[in-house]
Amino acid sequence: MTNQVNRRDFLKALGLAGSAAMVAGCAPAATPPPATQAPAEAPAEEPKANPNEKYVMVSNVAAHPYWLDAQYGGQDAAKQLGVTWEYTGPADFDTPAQVTALEQIIATKPAGLVVCALQPDAITPAIDKAIAAGIPLVTVDTDAPNSARLTYLGTENYSAGRSMGLEMLAVLAGAPGKVGLASVPGQFNLEERIRGIKDIFAEKGGAEVVTVVDDKNDDAATADAVVAMLQANPDINLVGSINAVGAGVAAALRQTSNVGKIKAVTFDITEPIITGLEDGSINATMVQRTYMMTYVGVYFLYYVNHPSDYLANWLKNKISILPFAVDTGVMAIHKDQTTAFKKQ
Repeated sequence: MTNQVNRRDFLKALGLAGSAAMVAGCAPAATPPPATQAPAEAPAEEPKANPNEKYVMVSNVAAHPYWLDAQYGGQDAAKQLGVTWEYTGPADFDTPAQVTALEQIIATKPAGLVVCALQPDAITPAIDKAIAAGIPLVTVDTDAPNSARLTYLGTENYSAGRSMGLEMLAVLAGAPGKVGLASVPGQFNLEERIRGIKDIFAEKGGAEVVTVVDDKNDDAATADAVVAMLQANPDINLVGSINAVGAGVAAALRQTSNVGKIKAVTFDITEPIITGLEDGSINATMVQRTYMMTYVGVYFLYYVNHPSDYLANWLKNKISILPFAVDTGVMAIHKDQTTAFKKQ
């Protein structure tokens, strides 16, 4: 399938068409040309879409349901543009395998790359290799800020942590909070979220982080770690998961008969997390807009490859046409909002 995409289509995709129309509406009406004036030259056609033009996302923990919406986002953008989308990466948390996969795909010379940099220092050399090979690349979900990537699309993680801290205080409803967290030590995006939570607690008062346990990016490992954490810290009255392992938190609270006694605020949304929200084992979850990370990311890469004449001049002069970063934000979701996230 091929679709011709013009600038207005792209503006619509980003929700900016209304703004463009307002600007146009403020301009004075054009004066009709004299009858003898030659008609204006037709604008050059936009490049036609090419199904052989492939955009590839190289993920980490690629089999985790957290990435489902990201797969849909890239797939939908590619379908609209008439190009090809591929999603790949190691099924489990394995950064060396992700680096290997990325380097293998670089050798195939795709049109563009989308990469989540869960361990940025480890994957930065491969990202820089792609850029040096002339392959446009954007990061999503977790940035590699010291790499040569073109832009980052995803959650600004410190701000997300602050939002999560505020949600935790709301869930505690004035009760002094002893908070235990499940995370992956050293993972940059998660460390930033924890920093945001701690700063909100320091500013607002009312809660403190008692301990952080390693959830190994795995629901079963999370359940075991949270059970052990609660046994070692019986004063904990709220558990938070900083990554997409809320199913493990809910399982631990069920296993220890603490549903309703210990509050839970998780991160991201999966079918098990939806179940936790609906059965009361999870009070709230912070949802990222993963669909928009890849949807907009593919459009950005496409327009690097198919710039207007104006932007082509920027690229020729080594000026980036993309924003340095796009914060796709988070939203707190509760039991009464789960329907929107169920697969139809």
